[in-house]
Amino acid sequence: MTPKQQALKDLDYARIQLSTHLQLAGEEFNPKFILTRSVRSHPFVWIGVAAAGGLLIVRFLMPPKHAKIERDNLTASATKSGLIALILTPVIAMARQTAWKYGSQFLQSYLTQHFSRHEGEHPRG
Repeated sequence: MTPKQQALKDLDYARIQLSTHLQLAGEEFNPKFILTRSVRSHPFVWIGVAAAGGLLIVRFLMPPKHAKIERDNLTASATKSGLIALILTPVIAMARQTAWKYGSQFLQSYLTQHFSRHEGEHPRG
């Protein structure tokens, strides 16, 4: 066999080995194969993660049941709403004063304009 024929034969053999290794590497790095191998290697970890995920999903989808119907001042929602009320009370008072002042000025100007237009139309008797 000539060196050229030997080189071509070695090249064909290398191509066959390369295609075999590429196929094995493709199977090895396939996400389905990686996941299957991980589940088989660590089944208790996957069971724990699945249980925790299921509990979280149920927790978010199901509304919580309230143990007490009456309002308890020690609960977080009551504390939060009480804090919000303490903060908003002066703001609401200032907004009320401003709205009252603006409303009274608007009403006064409206009535003044309305009566001044109609003042000349009615004859005084």
